[in-house]
Amino acid sequence: MHLHTQSLTACFPLSQFTIPKPITKLQFAPPKQNPFRQLSLKCSLSTVSEPAHLESSIDKPFPAEVSRTIMELSSVGTLSTLTSESWPLGVGVRFAVDDDGTPVLCLSDRHSQFSVDKRSSLHVQLEQCGMRTQQCTIQGSLQKPDDGKVLKWQQSLWKKRFGEEVDDELIYVIAVERVLQMEDFMEDGVWVSSSDYKNAIPDPLRGSAEAIVNEINDKNIEDVHRFCNIYVDLDFQAMVKERTCGSLSWHTSVVKETCWILSLTYFMNNK
Repeated sequence: MHLHTQSLTACFPLSQFTIPKPITKLQFAPPKQNPFRQLSLKCSLSTVSEPAHLESSIDKPFPAEVSRTIMELSSVGTLSTLTSESWPLGVGVRFAVDDDGTPVLCLSDRHSQFSVDKRSSLHVQLEQCGMRTQQCTIQGSLQKPDDGKVLKWQQSLWKKRFGEEVDDELIYVIAVERVLQMEDFMEDGVWVSSSDYKNAIPDPLRGSAEAIVNEINDKNIEDVHRFCNIYVDLDFQAMVKERTCGSLSWHTSVVKETCWILSLTYFMNNK
């Protein structure tokens, strides 16, 4: 066998081929930017969270808080006990309250007949001019303090409330077992447990409500009228009223018979 070799140039002229130059460096030429075209970057962000509970901007106080505030603002109530003949007997008494809301009473010697049965109740009404009569009834047992230090402290509470000294033999307390809170006469009440009553916090504004309301009536009554006429379309004299028990909330109400549109309230009393 004989191998024949033949130059390719004889069949294909070199003029038909061009050998490219070797690439020594890669270069990247960015596209020319169009000055009249603006690029915008859009993105979206989504998050997953726990479902939020919709709450009213104005929260009504709990019955335990209402009861504590009533007891703080009042100093007179009706003490009901059983006599030796098992007859219920109610008498008017003065009282103070300690930090837990426990009523501290001063009873004379003639009230000793009430202690045959320790079970007793203290009914307290919060008198408000032209408004609802909020009230609470404390049920418990009538007892005498057995701790000397506690007794001295309760005597100081009595002096702070009424400005008078009291004999330690006359001091009694009602150990709270439960409380019935009512918004007004002829309405259903709500029972409050002893623990809820003691742990509740009375309204911090209870002592300054009257001054706040008087300030509004004296200096901002025109704003109250303007609010009613513009937003509620009411054209009558409005006066801000005080609802003596409070919930740290500003409410607006105007009194026209039983209609409230603008007021500063303590307890949010729903008619």
